[in-house]
Amino acid sequence: MRVRMAVVALVALTLSGCVAVPPPGPSAGAIADHRAEILEKTWANTGLSGDAPTATPRTPSTEMEWVEAITGCLTDNGVAASGWSFGSDEGYALLSESGGDVDDPAAQRVFYVCVASIAAPRETDDVLSDEQLDYIYDYYQEWLVPCVIMQGYRLSAVPTRTEFKALGGEWRPFYSVDISISGADYEELERLCGAERPQLY
Repeated sequence: MRVRMAVVALVALTLSGCVAVPPPGPSAGAIADHRAEILEKTWANTGLSGDAPTATPRTPSTEMEWVEAITGCLTDNGVAASGWSFGSDEGYALLSESGGDVDDPAAQRVFYVCVASIAAPRETDDVLSDEQLDYIYDYYQEWLVPCVIMQGYRLSAVPTRTEFKALGGEWRPFYSVDISISGADYEELERLCGAERPQLY
């Protein structure tokens, strides 16, 4: 019954013209500004003083190619690639095998140069144009939120369009249900209602 209801709703949504071609992405300037902020935070994470080294970045096609490129860059420069963390609000940080900070200025400098010269494809996922935020919000309001409710879930407070934009699009329906959602429940919601974030590219 649930599958049938979800399919019927999706057909109705498609026929009504609500599913549209995604809007253009953010400007090159917005992406460059976002990248500069990430690198500034990454340089701060190294604990090194002075100006950060400059580099012209290249962007591998896939996330896996990026990981391999960073690992290769570190290895080629004598740094054992233990791992690293990333958050758009925190930048990149080199981690030791135990998951802690690396207390080696030379390794930190190499890590920064590698990150600065090889940009991750996913970094641009955090940069959304105003039109893209509208597109995502419309998808949530017109399709995903009603579908989640139709599956028997209640959502915590859904942000207004203005609040959603102020959050940079960070609010997501599946993680706002009124009960703790398991991995299996998440997969089931995706199967019945579709992806939590509409395709933007």
